[in-house]
Amino acid sequence: MVIVRREGTLEPLVIQRDLQYQLTAGLFRHNDIIGKPFGCKMYSHNKKCTITILAPTPELWTLSLPHRTQILYASDISLVCLMLEISPGSVVVESGTGSGSLTHALARAVGETGEVHTHEFHKERCEAASTEFKSHGLDQIVTSYHKNVCLDGFAVQDKADAVFLDLPCPWDAIKHAVSAFSLDGGRICSFSPCIEQVQKACTALSEEGFEEIQTFEGIERQYQLSRKRIWEPFVGNQRHKKFRSDQRSGEKAGNGWLNAYVKGGPKKDGVGHTGYLTFATLPAKEFLTKELPKDEVEESIAE
Repeated sequence: MVIVRREGTLEPLVIQRDLQYQLTAGLFRHNDIIGKPFGCKMYSHNKKCTITILAPTPELWTLSLPHRTQILYASDISLVCLMLEISPGSVVVESGTGSGSLTHALARAVGETGEVHTHEFHKERCEAASTEFKSHGLDQIVTSYHKNVCLDGFAVQDKADAVFLDLPCPWDAIKHAVSAFSLDGGRICSFSPCIEQVQKACTALSEEGFEEIQTFEGIERQYQLSRKRIWEPFVGNQRHKKFRSDQRSGEKAGNGWLNAYVKGGPKKDGVGHTGYLTFATLPAKEFLTKELPKDEVEESIAE
């Protein structure tokens, strides 16, 4: 489960009998949490602090997971799942497992009838992610591989409906991604923080026969509501009138009314640039035509 502290901090928690969850202001006994419905608020043994217990979801896991790498957040993850056209039963190949944020969302999107094959070149990160997938009950859907796809290619061949790349050099993996796709082709996405990476990736995608190449940058802008009290002076004969219908919550203050209003505006701090998402379509392999590299094109023209 995921717990929410009073200050809004999220934290994953594995419940086991006879254990305790300790906070500075008090402790919570696991035995008291067992059997409680998700969404309920619980008080500590000394009634000085509270926690709210929530059912684990990919979105909550993204906000509370232990970070081993930089991760994708909900705004980018939602666009990835939409543009890759992932549905129950899809086969998705991922490279760059990292902390497993996107992998959890992919596993939910493909459902029990789908497959997610995720690759990670760092052995410790791969093992840690595999342990998490198993503890979360996703080991029947997600298969982890310790593999450098840029050099050795993907473990899946002629099977994928969608491919996702989160790599420093995605252009080195694109040629291997073609082999991972099923005969009907599919959709690919490459996540890169720098525009120079996007340029090289787009060139490689074009050379390998991908079509409909598009790049997006998602900027999240959150708004917040707050209450503010504003003094409004009397106008005309309002001094002799009772509260107006829109001033009944106000207070008389000198020569005017002190009214409370709700205002909204964008937060001053928030998530800015996260990265660029480049999408492309691979046609059915029987119709696949690759673009010749520039040097080969120049040689053929010279001949």
